[in-house]
Amino acid sequence: MKPECYINGGRRKDCSMLSRFGKNTVSLPLQALIIAVLVLPISSCAEKESAPELITLEGKIEKIERTTDKTGKVTVVYYNERQKREMTGSGSVTAETEIMIDGAVGTLADLREGERVRGEVRVEKKSGKKLQTIVKIVADRAKTGGTGS
Repeated sequence: MKPECYINGGRRKDCSMLSRFGKNTVSLPLQALIIAVLVLPISSCAEKESAPELITLEGKIEKIERTTDKTGKVTVVYYNERQKREMTGSGSVTAETEIMIDGAVGTLADLREGERVRGEVRVEKKSGKKLQTIVKIVADRAKTGGTGS
């Protein structure tokens, strides 16, 4: 026996097709699964957009603010190729920041203002704020004569 139902003002019709395509054909757990499948790819795309970016820079140290011998903040003047002008950028130096001076391991305390350096900066957005963390700083004093003036 085929199921019956009321459609359009109470007329009886065969509802075997309605059970396949009607409003109540998808159970709640299945609806949750469908929503999860559709929403998860969107949220993972958002995570990719906020993934950290690694930027390589070369410039001159303008200012060093030390919290400890290994941590603090460094401000560097560098030339921005895209904007075709000199710019200033700052980044945090952490205990994990790799500092190399003439091929030897150094600390933030070993760096000098006015010194030419190159390095890598990790740029990421957290809570709507742009965070710049210095991953690596390399100073070649032998090549630049110390301050790189």
